[in-house]
Amino acid sequence: MVLSGNKNKYVIKKNVKNIHKCPFCEEKIEVGVEIDTLNKIHEGDHFPYAHIHLHGNPLHAMLCYIDKNLTIRSTGVIKSIEISRDSATFNHLMKKWSNPY
Repeated sequence: MVLSGNKNKYVIKKNVKNIHKCPFCEEKIEVGVEIDTLNKIHEGDHFPYAHIHLHGNPLHAMLCYIDKNLTIRSTGVIKSIEISRDSATFNHLMKKWSNPY
């Protein structure tokens, strides 16, 4: 991992090049993708790829399609979200939640 400008945090994500408003709540969202995920996507060259950003009250998600230049090409909204209530899902959610970004 590479140290960021803030020496207390590691760089674990890369921001996309443009900021979008959520189509549902109109919040400005700065989207970032984890570098490990980007590396896997680049290996398989799967572009554009879908990325979701959960937020808001009520909970919803902005769906983004991101190209190989890390630019959001289109967005959508997901209003209906179901989260599996099992330990594996909970552990992965907590891992994402605890990332320092």
